[in-house]
Amino acid sequence: MIKRSGFTKLKIQQFEEWITSIKIVRKVLIIQQHHTQSPNYAHFDGNNHFELQERMKSFHILRNGWRDIGQHFTTFPDGIILTGGSLERSPACIRRKNANAICIEHLGNFDTGRDEMTDEHRETIIRLTAMLCSRFELPVNTESIVYHHWFDPDTGQRNNGAENHKSCPGTNFFGGNKVHDCLNNFLPLVSARLHEHPV
Repeated sequence: MIKRSGFTKLKIQQFEEWITSIKIVRKVLIIQQHHTQSPNYAHFDGNNHFELQERMKSFHILRNGWRDIGQHFTTFPDGIILTGGSLERSPACIRRKNANAICIEHLGNFDTGRDEMTDEHRETIIRLTAMLCSRFELPVNTESIVYHHWFDPDTGQRNNGAENHKSCPGTNFFGGNKVHDCLNNFLPLVSARLHEHPV
């Protein structure tokens, strides 16, 4: 576990111990899944986790006018997790849908034809989501686990990607970014992780 610039770098096993040991007062009901799009795999050299996180924070504050980095966690191609903003604060990720949410940014562009997710990254995304569901006693469904693609970026209205949407977390994120892709491809992996290795 390494700390720098207000962020903590964790392997997935360390994250499991850390998330169960900290006290969180804020009520959490939703886990948001996002991809960064840029920076992406081409920008990752295996050692620049903190540099990329610091750049994202600067962009969010200086360009977007936010008070902090938008996400609570960032996952990386090698399976490493970096903490982001305080879990006691709402993220800045889906307009009007951030109250009671945790935002996870997965470094990469997971649109079809772009970054091919590594096995290490895939495993961390599944385990991290399962751990958060366990920690906050959330059901594994498409109300508790959501994709940015399902919400209008201007109004925050959920339309399941029918119109005026971003592709985030990517058109090839665990096989797609639609609700049925999440139900068929992602949630079963999260559920299996919970049943095989309760956290």
